[in-house]
Amino acid sequence: MERSHWVAFAGILLMVSALFNLLNGFVAIFNHGYYSKVYSQGNRLLIFNFTAWGWIFVVIGIVMALASLGVFVGSRAARLTGICLAAFCLVAQMIFLPVYPFWSVFTMLVSLLVIYGLLVEPKHVHGARV
Repeated sequence: MERSHWVAFAGILLMVSALFNLLNGFVAIFNHGYYSKVYSQGNRLLIFNFTAWGWIFVVIGIVMALASLGVFVGSRAARLTGICLAAFCLVAQMIFLPVYPFWSVFTMLVSLLVIYGLLVEPKHVHGARV
């Protein structure tokens, strides 16, 4: 069965986004002063502190990596999971926007491309269900 190029591209970007989330999470967990010395109001965020968000990003990154492998295999459930996780990461990066705006905007752009790539209808594949 032939697959869409956008889906393959989104699978690669989903893996890249998973690596970004793992990196973001491990920095927040192991280097406590990295984000708080830039953020002038201390270690409190909207809901949790940076360590809690670090663990959330690590778990999301691991699940995203598994979902990207499912996208490569052609699983529809993995595509839906990838869309949901990319949308969550898009919203969650808004929390890190005051700390490191360029990194957050770049990660948000990757999440948008993942969502688009997983939602796009493959036009060159006849009779394919998305």
